[in-house]
Amino acid sequence: MTASPELASVTNDDGVSVLYLAVSIESHRMVRALLRRSPDGAPSPASFTGPEGRTAMHVAAAFSKVLVMEILAWKPEGPTLLTKVDSSGKSPLHFAVLHHNLDVVELLLNVEASLVRISDKDGLYPLHAAAMVGSTRIIDELITKCHDYYEMVDDKGRNFLHCAVEHARDKVVDHICRNDKFDMLLNATDDEGNTPLHLAVKHGHPRIVTLLLQTMSVKTCIINKNGLTVLDLAHEEVLSGSNYFLDPHGIVFDCLYWSGPTFYTIEGIQLLRVKEEDGMTKTGTIASVLIATVAFAAAFTVPGGFIADDHPNAGTAILAKKFAFRAFVVSDTMAFVCSIVATSFLIYGGAREIPPNHRSCYNTLASGLVPVGVQFMLAAFAFGLHLVLGAADLGLIILVYIVSSASVLFCFPGIWVPLHLGVGKAIWRRAGWRGLANMHYSPSNLRNLFHCFIYSFLFENIRRPFFAVLICAMFIVAIVLEITLPNY
Repeated sequence: MTASPELASVTNDDGVSVLYLAVSIESHRMVRALLRRSPDGAPSPASFTGPEGRTAMHVAAAFSKVLVMEILAWKPEGPTLLTKVDSSGKSPLHFAVLHHNLDVVELLLNVEASLVRISDKDGLYPLHAAAMVGSTRIIDELITKCHDYYEMVDDKGRNFLHCAVEHARDKVVDHICRNDKFDMLLNATDDEGNTPLHLAVKHGHPRIVTLLLQTMSVKTCIINKNGLTVLDLAHEEVLSGSNYFLDPHGIVFDCLYWSGPTFYTIEGIQLLRVKEEDGMTKTGTIASVLIATVAFAAAFTVPGGFIADDHPNAGTAILAKKFAFRAFVVSDTMAFVCSIVATSFLIYGGAREIPPNHRSCYNTLASGLVPVGVQFMLAAFAFGLHLVLGAADLGLIILVYIVSSASVLFCFPGIWVPLHLGVGKAIWRRAGWRGLANMHYSPSNLRNLFHCFIYSFLFENIRRPFFAVLICAMFIVAIVLEITLPNY
């Protein structure tokens, strides 16, 4: 390409320069040709302007360290572009941060460290931008140039931890919680008196709430300007949400409640949320009735058939002594019983004559029984196929069990979510075994003890995966016995 330095100053009717367009398409050769000096060594006039007040440096900072160096070498105008901001007040450093360009961030800070203190029209500093995009490495690089980073707040009085929480950047929150140097950010309040924990609760980010609660220096008793603690705020959000056990606001409220004693100012906070769930009740009823019907039919059409009338023990199942048959009977029975009981609970849960708190209790119990019925129905199917296939095709039997195991474990993936979010770890750090068992205070009688336990983290989040793990263990036993004791 022929060097054409005279074209470097050309702009179109919108004021967008040729240089800006060349940088936008990341054409290094074109940029070098446009910025080639004249034969006498003097720089030719160059225009770096672009749309919305941006310059070629903004675009270069977003995509290419090499292009940034090319523009910086164009003195004296090149270096001055570092501090120019666009129509939204963003500097080239903002662009480098927003595009995760760590190499450019390091280069810009080495050339002009004061860039870290330029905020946009919303008061957002590059640190805020780094928190929004979730880059912990860029955050660490930026704070090396500004040791008073905890004083950098936006127009709402929020530091970069507030921004990380608002944008659900759990990796940034985890990074901050693990480093003691960030302690001053953990309980800082914005203009509305909200701490990062307040914002995590308000926006319903369970993972971030658990990370903050695992950090013992995070306080749960701070009251915002509306007079609300984090538990108050969680309670308000729950009342406006759903009663589904995986509702993010519900998980947050339960985590705070179990992590107690937590301060609150609203009177009458209850762990149970009473709502009208007519749609869920109808769906659950249909599912439970279908499971009961299939399980009932399977009980009298057992695999392998029955002994003929002219033989001893007439009418009994031929394969009754095999482990797979016994497992089939147990699984089918559990599926039938769980679905029938769930159906009964759902009938009561849908009756408007019954008090709302009782209806909620019935629906909650049914919501736990229906998934168990489905899981045991899958188990009965697997054991039934095992009996039908017999020992003729061991590989096919193993395949059936593997597919069935995956179905049992993941047909209701929500059962693993609370464990994955670290809720149990947060409760343990805050309240120990008493928090896990919901025994913050000694129950006055056996009834209160039972009530506390069934609404504890330990019971609610172990009962759901318990049967899934138990069924998979039965599958493994059936395979081992088929290999070692084929006639058992």
